[in-house]
Amino acid sequence: MKNIITRGDFDGLVCSALLTEAEQIAQIKFAHPRQIHDREIEVGAEDIIVNLPYQPGCALWFDHHLSEQEAGHVPTNFAGKYGLAPSCARLVYDYYALPGWEERFGALIAATDKIDSAQLSLNDILRPTGWVRLSNTVDPRTGFTTSHEYFVNLIELIRHKQLPEILADDDVHRRIQEYLKAADRFEWTLKENSRLDGDVVVTDFRGLRDIPLGSRFMVYALYPSASVSVRVFNEGKGGKNVVISVGRSILNRASSADVGCLMAEYGGGGHAAVGTCRVLADVADDAIEDIVS
Repeated sequence: MKNIITRGDFDGLVCSALLTEAEQIAQIKFAHPRQIHDREIEVGAEDIIVNLPYQPGCALWFDHHLSEQEAGHVPTNFAGKYGLAPSCARLVYDYYALPGWEERFGALIAATDKIDSAQLSLNDILRPTGWVRLSNTVDPRTGFTTSHEYFVNLIELIRHKQLPEILADDDVHRRIQEYLKAADRFEWTLKENSRLDGDVVVTDFRGLRDIPLGSRFMVYALYPSASVSVRVFNEGKGGKNVVISVGRSILNRASSADVGCLMAEYGGGGHAAVGTCRVLADVADDAIEDIVS
């Protein structure tokens, strides 16, 4: 029996569903990339690390974050699959390529590629449907807390049900309704706490206790002239840490900034188009100014 250690997001969810089909899985654990880098999570010979940095001694490793390669964290020998891909689920899917997977999971993997690489349209942002709608219910950047029970329930639904049945599930439907109900308040909160700095839109949520649920991509619909977004929010007790999340706009693709590489300079990471870092609160303003410039 193996364990899965993954991010609690849609890509991690789909990876976990595929791995549960391919392997005998005992349990699923959630982790943040920094927890892996800092060795805060104990990793053993039965653990599969998914969509997270490599840790020596693991059974299998699947990841597609180019910042790991740029930082020299990719080992020469390991079991699993690492490389450029629109989603980590695509790597897991190709690694096993089990009979019948194309028919059962082909559409899901295509949707996961689209969602994780943010190849979304304005309509996907404003009026999400299908797999995009489902992904909003497990995206921690939407505002939902990671729920192990909900995550495991979705894995079983994905393995055994069709999309309409999944969306009709009571827990899924409840989360979708929460998301839709918060839409107007989220849009207002975004406008109240965002400012344009040239072609960068900075959203500063520091000090806000109650951030409404909403799509992390909504800022691009509200500020179409921006080619990059910077979102800032507190983390931890007393706001000791500040998370800086940076992304190139999925609607205005004028920027060519290597976000993942920039975030790596501050101890974070990501892809060329999106990444995050965490800094101490007392140096956050300087870091934000530097990143924006």
